[in-house]
Amino acid sequence: MPRERLHLTAADSAWLQMETPTNLMTITGLMMLKGRLEVGALRRLFAEKLLVHDRFCRRVERATVGLGRHRWEPHDVDLEEHVIRVTGADSWTKQDLQDFVSRELGTPLDLSKPPWRFYVIEDYPGGSVVMIRIHHCIGDGYALMAVLLNMCEPMESGTTSGAQTRKSTKNESKLKAAVKMSAKAVGSSAYLLTMRRDPKTVFKGDLGVEKVAAWSENIPLEEIKTTSRALGCTLNDLLLSAVAGSLRSYAQSRGQSPDGTDIRAVVPVNIRQPGDLELCNRFGLVYLALPIGISGRLDRLRKLKRRMDVIKNSPEAFVIYGLLKTAGMAHPAIQSGIVKYFAKNATTVMTNVPGPTGPLALAGVEMDSIMFWVPQSGRLGMGVSILSYNNQVRVGIATDKGLVPDPEVLTDGFHAELEAFHEEARAAG
Repeated sequence: MPRERLHLTAADSAWLQMETPTNLMTITGLMMLKGRLEVGALRRLFAEKLLVHDRFCRRVERATVGLGRHRWEPHDVDLEEHVIRVTGADSWTKQDLQDFVSRELGTPLDLSKPPWRFYVIEDYPGGSVVMIRIHHCIGDGYALMAVLLNMCEPMESGTTSGAQTRKSTKNESKLKAAVKMSAKAVGSSAYLLTMRRDPKTVFKGDLGVEKVAAWSENIPLEEIKTTSRALGCTLNDLLLSAVAGSLRSYAQSRGQSPDGTDIRAVVPVNIRQPGDLELCNRFGLVYLALPIGISGRLDRLRKLKRRMDVIKNSPEAFVIYGLLKTAGMAHPAIQSGIVKYFAKNATTVMTNVPGPTGPLALAGVEMDSIMFWVPQSGRLGMGVSILSYNNQVRVGIATDKGLVPDPEVLTDGFHAELEAFHEEARAAG
């Protein structure tokens, strides 16, 4: 067990400090398995492969005075407290599981112990379910995906993670790149400082403690790729446009006309160098204006694509990463101001994490699907998470119960939007 005292990095501290009772900074996920997984088998696996990661063996000691830094303190891990068997679930329905996840979304982790928990539902109909809860201060989605892959075995040779195998193909001079980035950063900073408040919609308002989770069915990845190629956009453009269309329909169902309205999504952007898998937070954020006010589906897609193309050439993610690091080390009053800034200028968090491209097994049991729910940073009331696994895609949506009590309507709308895009692609020939 580690004994050295370590400080949280500035970025990790930011995610710790951002937590409030009405908006917990916890990453929550589900792994659906095709067979029965006994809790003892998972504890043995974790003892071998999870606890080798130092941060899973430490608790957070908050600074108590001034600008003191929060610390990672060594802690003896009792796996019976961190890997918990959920009983009486053999007759559960999907709704029961949704209710369980929703309750946990509003339940804070015990920070007097290492801030992570896994729940094992051994006898869920059709197999077993493992629910993951990890505080964001431990690491970001890219790093945690690498931890997950390290604990799993491939069901076939060549299984890799799309998030971890991409290689940089840029050959530009580092000096030229730095000069261009610095010049653009000035413009990005000015844009962020002059950004107008996001409009009042059904998705934005005061938050409560209760949260609600929903998730889509598995969607074949190849079908989405085929449609995106036919429509001249990226896979990500298509998925985000389907989300925007679902948000538009939902607002209309609640009696609100979204015509002419944009709402911003905060989108995490991986800024790690190739091969950097360090367990920490190393990502920036960008603001994407979702054109829910455009009624035409293809027009909405084209508008979103143009905006995404601009973002790809912007240093905005690095600017906001620096802002987050500042928040992590700043006085509480400054931290509060930065959090309020995120809240007023956006409505939702949207993230897309490419996962393993082939099937995996956890403790010898094949995994059917993975999904997760991203924390709503900056006191936002909705998070949309997209994850690919084994050539399938799922979307997870988490909402504040007082704002959007029925996020399953949004996942249904997402399916409907994708199907409509498939029809458009088939009609285009």
